Amino acid sequence: MWMPMWWWLIPLMIFLMMRGRHRPALRRLGGAGEREIVAELRRTVDDQRGCIEELEGRLTRVEEGLEFAERLLVERSAPAT
Repeated sequence: MWMPMWWWLIPLMIFLMMRGRHRPALRRLGGAGEREIVAELRRTVDDQRGCIEELEGRLTRVEEGLEFAERLLVERSAPAT
């Protein structure tokens, strides 16, 4: 009576044993690839930070120019007293 309910236990045990045996080998192979991916992502982040800093500098110069232009327009439109 109990035997039909346990038919899945043997394949499960075999699967778990096989999976556990190959895991360290996969980690060794994947470890170098993961380091390369992390290094590539760090280079990309550093490049993006450089671009952001450059754009922030340009934006600051544009804001200063806009404020200067606004001051000139206010001076020209104000009546001479």
